[in-house]
Amino acid sequence: MRVKLVLSALALLALATPVEAAGLSGMGAAIYGNSFGFKKANLDKAPVNKIVAGKLTVGLQTTKMKEVQKAFGGTIQSTGEATWLCYHKDDTNTWFISNAFGGQEFVMMVAVEVNKGTPGDCEAASDKFKPPVFDVPGIGAKLADLKSHFGAANGSKVAYRADRPGGYSDIAQYLGYVLKGGTVTGVGVGETSIPTKH
Repeated sequence: MRVKLVLSALALLALATPVEAAGLSGMGAAIYGNSFGFKKANLDKAPVNKIVAGKLTVGLQTTKMKEVQKAFGGTIQSTGEATWLCYHKDDTNTWFISNAFGGQEFVMMVAVEVNKGTPGDCEAASDKFKPPVFDVPGIGAKLADLKSHFGAANGSKVAYRADRPGGYSDIAQYLGYVLKGGTVTGVGVGETSIPTKH
């Protein structure tokens, strides 16, 4: 009888826990899980050179997760494969994500989406936090803006990638957009090492 009660309580707890709490959700999951299919380079140079969130300038592969946490607070979360900070503010969710390539320490991806709700993997942001601004079209941009900026854009998911030489391996920067009704509602950017052919 006691075992059944404990099992019932565990089952209820599992149902009450948001699915997202076990890992990344929304645009964070999309950019981390490569749902955009960034297979080959379609741009000549890295599209994103600057990411600014409030008073913090974030560099992919150079800014530490602890620096983001120091600037804005929040809880660093991890699944063991992904490590992230996620903030909800001004009807947007923002993820700063690290992975094995970043030693679970350096920001490797940044993603932002329009969302009135706060998923289980995010928390309310402090007054110091401002959703990031990229030096490419962002939230609210139109499909025509992407076409004008990048030369091509099509559909409700748009993906760009640029490769550049690195030290021991090449670096791929990838940029993904989600659009609804021709308007950008999600954007994510990341960098990773890729095998070289030399």
